[in-house]
Order: sequence, then structure tokens, then C-alpha cells
Amino acid sequence: MIRSRSLSLATLGLLLLLPACRPPEVPTVRSTPVKVVSETEGVGRPASSGDLVTIDYRIFLEDGREVLAGTEYRFILGTGSVIAGIDDAVLGMRITGTRKILCPPHRHWGRGQYGNGAIPANETLTIEVELDSID
Repeated sequence: MIRSRSLSLATLGLLLLLPACRPPEVPTVRSTPVKVVSETEGVGRPASSGDLVTIDYRIFLEDGREVLAGTEYRFILGTGSVIAGIDDAVLGMRITGTRKILCPPHRHWGRGQYGNGAIPANETLTIEVELDSID
């Protein structure tokens, strides 16, 4: 009995490692769970993971109320330093480009409220982003 348990744990350990052996998928905005509602192209090369980017953003609730906004916000793209929906939106953008996305709860703060209740739990957000620079 001990032997079969050890074998099953070893097999489980091997199975857990298998996904790490696959090549990573290259995410694009259109294959992510956010929905691009509108966009303008912009100029220059597209932003990619690891780039230091500067954006202006506005976040709206489903009823149209603006709840957060920021200008000249800098972060490293693809590192999880912002909500996943903003990482999704900015990936592939070009300077002066804009995107308006619908961001489901699992791509932002999810089931929890944020900002002392300013963003309710399980709310789909509309996020407008403009890419100012890529460094």
C-alpha cells in the first residue's frame, strides 16, 4: 500500500511538471478574456512583455460612472504590476494608440470590492487606455 501511494505521488509530480515543458503561448489582446470594443492603431513598434510603458487610463462601471483615472502611469508590461485587464489591453499597442476594453471580474479585482467599495465585486469594467510611451 505504501508503495502504490508513493508511485501515485511520483506520477502526480511528473504530471505537474509536464505543462512547464510546453512552449509558452504568446498572448494577444484578442485571445485574452478582455473584449476590445474600439481601438486606434498608433505608431511605432507594438508594446511587448518586459517593456516599460506609460499610459493614461480611465475605468468605468457598468452604469457608466468613472471610478478611477490616471495619467502618465508607468509600469513594466506583463509583470503583474497592474490588473491583468490593463496588461491585456496594452500588450501589442503602439504609441498614441487607444483601446477601450470590457474587462471581466477575473481580469481585475474579481470577487472583492476595491477602493472602499468604489468598484463593486463581480463588476465588468470598461477601461479606456492610451499608450504614451514605450521604453
